[in-house]
Formats: sequence, structure tokens, C-alpha cells
Amino acid sequence: MAVRKLWRVLISRYTLSALFILLELLIVFYFIFYAYAYSLVFVFLSVIVDVLVILSLINRDTNPEFKLTWLAVVTLIPLVGGALYIIFSQRRMTKKESKLLLSIFIAIKENEKLSGDDLYSAENLADLASDSMIAPGRALSVLKDDPVSILYTETDSQYLESGEEFFSVLQQKLALAEKYIFLEYFIVEEGEMWQAVHKILIEKVRCGVEVRMLYDDIGSMSTLPKDFDRKLRLEGIMCYRFGKVIPRLTASHNNRDHRKIAVIDGKYAFTGGINIADEYINQRQRFGHWKDGGVMVEGDAARGFTRLFLMLYDFTVGKVSDYSYFIPGKERAAEGKAAHQKASLSLGTCLNMKKSEVFERGEKSTAKNGYLIPFGSGPSPTYSEPVGKNALMNIIGIAKQYLYITTPYLIIDYDLTEALRNAAKRGVDVRIITPRTADKKIIKIMTKSAYPYLISAGVRIFEYTPGFIHEKLVVSDDSYAIVGTINFDYRSLVHHFEDALWMYGGDEILKMHKSFLRTEAKSCEILEENASLNVFERIIRSLVKIIAPLL
Repeated sequence: MAVRKLWRVLISRYTLSALFILLELLIVFYFIFYAYAYSLVFVFLSVIVDVLVILSLINRDTNPEFKLTWLAVVTLIPLVGGALYIIFSQRRMTKKESKLLLSIFIAIKENEKLSGDDLYSAENLADLASDSMIAPGRALSVLKDDPVSILYTETDSQYLESGEEFFSVLQQKLALAEKYIFLEYFIVEEGEMWQAVHKILIEKVRCGVEVRMLYDDIGSMSTLPKDFDRKLRLEGIMCYRFGKVIPRLTASHNNRDHRKIAVIDGKYAFTGGINIADEYINQRQRFGHWKDGGVMVEGDAARGFTRLFLMLYDFTVGKVSDYSYFIPGKERAAEGKAAHQKASLSLGTCLNMKKSEVFERGEKSTAKNGYLIPFGSGPSPTYSEPVGKNALMNIIGIAKQYLYITTPYLIIDYDLTEALRNAAKRGVDVRIITPRTADKKIIKIMTKSAYPYLISAGVRIFEYTPGFIHEKLVVSDDSYAIVGTINFDYRSLVHHFEDALWMYGGDEILKMHKSFLRTEAKSCEILEENASLNVFERIIRSLVKIIAPLL
């Protein structure tokens, strides 16, 4: 099976595209070196370009490690470094793409107003100020970073602590679909899990349910045949590949759709670490037992995931959907002046009005199901802010008692590293679970390289011994949680399109806390004396760390 997959990749259009891209790069390099050897004018111009690139980097508002890496490339590899920066430093949209993206954002914002979700979000923010002195500011940060996010309350949430449980509930809700089904996944693989989902989708299409599906072209390159999306469209499932691989030098190949979203009728939505492939539900063993998890929301918050799906689906297809059909208005949009006045109160005013109540009760939510924000994160220029990183920094920064994290990778920048260390230093019980068995050996070395510095500050590191942990969960103080697709690595925080659910209050956060402790019981703690790398691992770490911010 593995040999067949490898052969399929080697003879695929992906390999051919990669060869063409390499050829284009070699032609660019040849031209640069040829012109350098025979033209003093070109040498002069190339020096000016390198200087301009360096000045641009210095003045660019971005991650310092990203800057330093590119500065090293441009400085150490004259001429070529500047060309690489211009080609690969960030995605540059065409005029057509920029116009389409703007149209999508306009459609989303208009729908928020027509549906009343913007008013609803403001009301909920005012109510949140009655529960907490701190949480409103943290929620507001997410809402400002992600322009399509909304704060919801009228929603039941269910934490699903394994791929098997997740898949079981997903099938149940897919079978209830009456209007539409949206599926967006980084990896889709033919097998038992896909067969079960596919059977339900075909039945629903025959019943008149609209089914849309999006999967990442590179993420599924070794798991699906090249005409998979076309075959599904012939069956009535509107399936498309995100980020089609084309033989062209562009930074867009580095921006993958790592999201995992399922939406049913705008009533139910799922996200988490689980892709549609058999190893995620332990029907196939790759790295021992696969530990994953996710969350289902039932109610208004599903509308947020609907918008997230439509955003990338529309960008991929090149056509703006009728958002009012998929996210209709609700009665609350016309509830009257009193509700509008309540929603229009500033955050500061609400805090001043309610702070005595908060102090008497303490920082615990009184909302039965808590407050939820489905949010997206992604690369520039689609997102102007590092939404995922900022959300993680916020939850780390406000932790008082404990901060528990599960992540398959731990390749983080200086900001996140110091935030975790500072949390441990101020007495927060910081624990991180990573896999004992690695899916990628080099990534495992990079993850291990983060251990000593974190442990020295009091962070406790555990490795999941039964196999591989792929769950992306952050839970703190029985009050806050973030669950979704965001890994603690550069790809998730800088290059990928991701999604997650920000949570404050509600019983499901307690379930996440208990689930973490159960997972920890199956894990082995890494002590400081056992955390160091051997000589070979240090060499690999040093080489990879230089270019890690660019990968």
C-alpha cells in the first residue's frame, strides 16, 4: 500500500509541477548569474534591489524571527536572496483574486447585518461584561483580529474526546441534514471513514440536500486520485480542490487549507483535529494509537462555521454565494430599541456598570452554555493579523491556576515560548502533551528541542506513550478553551488557513480538563535530565531552525 502511494505521487501531476517549478527557479538563477558575469549595470541594479529588500524587511510589521531569517538569506546569498524574497516571502494576489476576496468580505458583512448577527454579537459582548472583568477584552481581541467572527451564546457545545466518538456523532448529524451539508478538510482518504460519509452524502443529494465539499490539493495528494473532485461533482456533490498545484513560481503553494469543518443546515457544526481518513478513528494503525479530539456546536455558533466555510469555498470556486440563503435572519434582528441600546453600550460602560457584581461572584460565567467564537486564521493578505497566535497568546497571558495544552508539534517562536515560560514562572501549572511516536522524524527533533528551555522555567512536558496525539486543545482555569485545527508550529500560525472555537464558560470546558488528565495518565513526563538532544539531533535542529520561519 505504501509503495503504491509513493509510486502514485512520483508519477503524479504534483511531481511534474514540482519539476517545472524547479526548472523555472533554475532559469531565474541562471539569468541572474549570467547577467552578473557580463553586465556591471545589472550588478549595480541587483545591489540596489538587495538594499531595498533589506530596508523593506526592517520596516515590515511582522514576526522578528521571520525578518531575521530573510535578512540572513538576502545578506548571505547576494542577488539570489533578494530574488527569493520577492518570489516567496508572501502571497501576492492577482487583481481578480483581490476583487473576489473583497466581494466575499462585503457579502459576509452584509449578511451579518441582515441576519442580525452583528447586533447579537454586541449584545453578547455586553452580557459577557456582566460575567467577567477580563473575558470581554479577550473576546474583543478575537473579534477584531478575525473580521468575520461573531460572539455567540445560544448554543450547546459537546466536546468529543476521540476520533471514534467524533465520527459517530458526525454521522448522526449528517443523517439529519435537510437543506445543506458543508465539508472542508485538509486530508481526505478513501477508506472506511470516507465510504460511510460518502454513502450518507449520496443519499442526501438524492433527497435534494445541497452538498458542498472542499479539500486541500497538497494535503490529499497522496490519498486521493487526481479526478476525485470531478467524480464527486458528477454525483451531485459540489466538490473542489483548494489551492490547486500549478507549475508556477508562487508563494501561494505554501498556504494550505488546514481547516476541518463540517456544517449541517447551519444548525450543527464540527471542528477539531480529525480529518476524513481511517487512522483518525483507529481503523488503521500508523503510529500506534491515534489520540484526537474535537467539538460539535448545536445552535447559533454553527452560523459562524458556515461563514468560515463559504469564505474559502467561494474563493476557490470564484463565485460569491447567496449568504442569506445559508444564514437567514432571525427574530432577534427586530427585537426593538431596548435590545439595540443594550448592544450599543461601550465595553467600558458595561464593565463599570457590572464590575461590583463580577467582584462579588468572581470570574465564572453565569451563561449556561458559555460564550463561543468560531474564528478563522490564515496568511496575509487574507488576514491582516496573526489571529491564531494572538488568541493563544491571550489565553496563555490570562491563565492563573492552570494551562493545559495538547499539540502534535511544538515549534514555536520567541513570543509564544516566553509567554509559556512566564506563565510557569508566575505559578501557573503549565502542562503540554506531545506525541511519543512521531509522524515526521525531523519535526520530532524540533519539538524535542523546545523541551529544555520550557522545562527550566517550570513547564511540565509529557509524551503520549500509546502512540500519536494529534489533538489541538488549550484549556485554562476551567474558564477558557481553544479547540480546533491550530498547531503550535510556524505552518499553522503563519502559513496555513486554520479554524478554531474560542470558549469562555460552560460545562464542556470541565470535560476538556478531565479529558486532558486522562490523557496525561497515559503519558510519560519528560524530566530535565532526559530532555537534552544528542549531537546528531542538535545538528539537525540547528539547520532546520534557521529556515523554520519560512517553512
